Amino acid sequence: MSSATDVIVIGAGAAGLAAARALGQAGLQVVVLEADSHIGGRAYTEIMPDGSAFDLGCHWMHSASLNPFVQTADALGARYERRDGYGRCGYFRDGKWLGDQEIAIGQRAMKCREAAMAKAWEQGRDQSVMETVERESPWTEVLDYYDSLDTSSDVDQISIGDMVSYNDTDENWPVVDGYGALVARWAADVPVQLNTAATAIHWGNSGVSVETQRGTLHAKCAVIAVSTGVLASGDIRFWPELPAEKGQAIEALPLGNYNRIRLTVDRHLFADDVPERIVTEQSDNPPMQLSVRPYGFDCVIGIVAGRYADWLERAGPDAGREAVTRALCEIFGAKLRNKIGSDRQSAWRGNAFVRGAYSTSAPGQFHQRAILSQPIQSKLFFCGEATSTDHFCTCHGARMTGERVAQEIQSAIGVKS
Repeated sequence: MSSATDVIVIGAGAAGLAAARALGQAGLQVVVLEADSHIGGRAYTEIMPDGSAFDLGCHWMHSASLNPFVQTADALGARYERRDGYGRCGYFRDGKWLGDQEIAIGQRAMKCREAAMAKAWEQGRDQSVMETVERESPWTEVLDYYDSLDTSSDVDQISIGDMVSYNDTDENWPVVDGYGALVARWAADVPVQLNTAATAIHWGNSGVSVETQRGTLHAKCAVIAVSTGVLASGDIRFWPELPAEKGQAIEALPLGNYNRIRLTVDRHLFADDVPERIVTEQSDNPPMQLSVRPYGFDCVIGIVAGRYADWLERAGPDAGREAVTRALCEIFGAKLRNKIGSDRQSAWRGNAFVRGAYSTSAPGQFHQRAILSQPIQSKLFFCGEATSTDHFCTCHGARMTGERVAQEIQSAIGVKS
């Protein structure tokens, strides 16, 4: 394989697919390379034996009124639920359910936490969440956990810039039919060369050449739409090497980890009034959110993030299964242990095509998102959620950056949009 085209897009996640769609619609010849066997990247849905859609990656259309995938879902007839926030949630601590008064204390603690971060950011302090917020509240561990869900990292690893700069409308709408399935349907008309990993990119005044195991392709420019985990790994070599500031930006925006652990359960174990989401605190494990019988299917999904997700993933699937099982048994009793069936889990850190969940700005490094987004000599263009300054860590944010890059390329090579 040795051919020439206008643009080579490396990576067929939401960002790369968005760039390819927009560039193709502008009349440019585009080749999309994807190392994995499917498109979507971190948006990936599997259909379970009971017919339910299980998202191993993203599941919620965040900031829905700003999210272009909402319109896409409507156009394609994909089912989703409109919600304020994340819906009803119960809290279980020290062997009992928390009452409304205790939950109200937690809500006030969250507002104080948000105010402390906003104040520090206004004062020009780009520091960690841990350095900034109250550490003595009885809600500290749960609020730390929520921040890890937002960023896939722990609070000592997160710049407060990530917490205050995200454009959050508090509209989080889950895709019943699967967010990954929605992305795949949206991009079904984009030609993608699957199982084709880019191993080296040569770039310069004459254009770019991309080496793969199937041969070399040539183009006027390339879109780099892989994760910062892949970029940091060295799996793709650049000749010449990327400028120092680009390498520093990649290092400053590492991927955390976030895994979803799905267990099948007997539907008769739960009363009708059990909350659809439960956050449980255990004495010897971090807090865990459980989605109980989502959309009426007989399953429970536990969500882990940060270092704990890494630890469970390294320990293997049995460890993840046991962590969710223990959380359930603490709430509903040991009898439940014998009522749990098969499981399915994501394992994003070990996924060689991603190497983690989503990007986190290290403390002091929020500005690196803008630096990573900058093109190099109109030859290399960068997109992906890590390059967004206000919709990072999301599928729609990735899509927006792909559409941004398409505009940049059209301007660079003189194509009218």
